[in-house]
Amino acid sequence: MKLLFINNNMKIGGVQRALLNLLREIHEDYDITLLLFSKEGELLPLIPDDVKVIIPSSAVRFWGMERADTRGKWEWLQRSVLAGAARLFGRGSAFAFSSLFQEKLEGYDVAISFLHSGNPKAFYGGCAEFALRCVKAKKKIVFLHNDFRTIQGDCTYNRKLYRRFDYIAACSEGCRKAFLEVMPELAAKTVVVPNCQDYRRIREMAGESPVSLQEGKLNLFTAARFGKEKGILRAIRAVSHLGPEAEKLCYYIAGDGKEWKTAREMVRQHHLEDVVVLLGRMENPYGYMKAADLLLVPSYAEAAPLVIGEAACLGTPVLTTETLSAKEMVEDTGYGWACENSQEGLEKGISYALRQKGEILEKKKWLLRQQFDNEQAKSRFMELVRRCTRKE
Repeated sequence: MKLLFINNNMKIGGVQRALLNLLREIHEDYDITLLLFSKEGELLPLIPDDVKVIIPSSAVRFWGMERADTRGKWEWLQRSVLAGAARLFGRGSAFAFSSLFQEKLEGYDVAISFLHSGNPKAFYGGCAEFALRCVKAKKKIVFLHNDFRTIQGDCTYNRKLYRRFDYIAACSEGCRKAFLEVMPELAAKTVVVPNCQDYRRIREMAGESPVSLQEGKLNLFTAARFGKEKGILRAIRAVSHLGPEAEKLCYYIAGDGKEWKTAREMVRQHHLEDVVVLLGRMENPYGYMKAADLLLVPSYAEAAPLVIGEAACLGTPVLTTETLSAKEMVEDTGYGWACENSQEGLEKGISYALRQKGEILEKKKWLLRQQFDNEQAKSRFMELVRRCTRKE
C-alpha cells in the first residue's frame, strides 16, 4: 500500500518528532514517500532508509523555509513575496500562486497532510492545500496537532478546507473535542490517532548524559521553547512568589527562544540565581529529565505534548497546567497531576508538590514499573488506513 506523507520540514519540533516516530513504527508495513517542502532539519538523517524523501517541483518549497533558510537575495525575495501575498490575500491564494508549476503526484492509496492549518493569513502550513491540489490519491487524511480554536483555525477558509478531507486524525481526544466544537458536522470522520514515542532512544539518550541534581531539594525540570504560550515566565514568577519556600527547590529549564533574555532578567531581579537554572538549548535534555523529581509543564496552551510521555517513560512524574489534553494524558494515565491553568493555580501546584515529596517518590517508583510502547498509537493509525482502503 502506497502512502504519501506531506510536511514542511524536519527541523526539531513537536510535529516533526511525532512524524519521525510514526515513520519509524510503520515503515516496514507500507511503501512510504515523504514529501518535504524543504529538505532541511536535524531530524532528517533519522528517517528510515526505506522511506523515499522527495521535494516539490515548484515554489511550494518556500513554505518549508524560515527567512534564515533562504540562500541569496533571489530566494529571500521569492519567499518574501509569498509571505506578503499570504498576509494580503490569504494562505489559499498564496499557495495557489506558489504551486502554479507543481507537477501532480499520482499513484498513492492515501495522501496524508501531517501539518495542521491555522491562521489563514499566516505564511505557515500549506500541507493540507498540497494534499488537496497537487496529489491524486484514493483517500486523503489531515492531522490535527493543536487546539483548533486557539491557533486561529476557526475560519471560513479552514472550514472549507477540512470538509474536503476523507478523515481528520486528532492526536488526542482533547484535540478531537476542541475541533468538533468548531465543526460538529465532521464528527463521523474525525478520529483519534495518538502520537508515537521513541521510548528506546529516549532512555538511551538519558543514559548517555547522566546528571546528579541537588539532594534534599525538590528538583523541577522544564524543557520547552521560550515562547509566550509555554508559560516559562509565569513559572519563574510562581517560584518567586513562594518566598522562603523557594529555597526548598531547584528549577532547571532547558530551551531557548524569544523570552529567554526576559527570563534571565527575571531570575536576576528576584534574586533566584540559586533556585532557577537556565540551561539554554540542549540537544539532549533527557539526563536532566530523568534525574528530576518532577517535570513541570506550565503552558498556557498545549495539544498533546510529547514531553509528557518522555518524562513518564524515564520514571519522572508530571505536573502540568490544565491544557487541552492534560486530564487524559496525565491524570487518567496516572503519570502525575494537573493544576488550574492560571498564575495562582501554578503557584498552588508547586506548593503542593513541595509538601508531597513522598507521594512524588512513590509515583516515580510506580512509573519505573510500567511498560511503555506504541502499540495503541500504531494500531489506531493502521486501522485508519484500513478504513481508507475498504471498498464502499
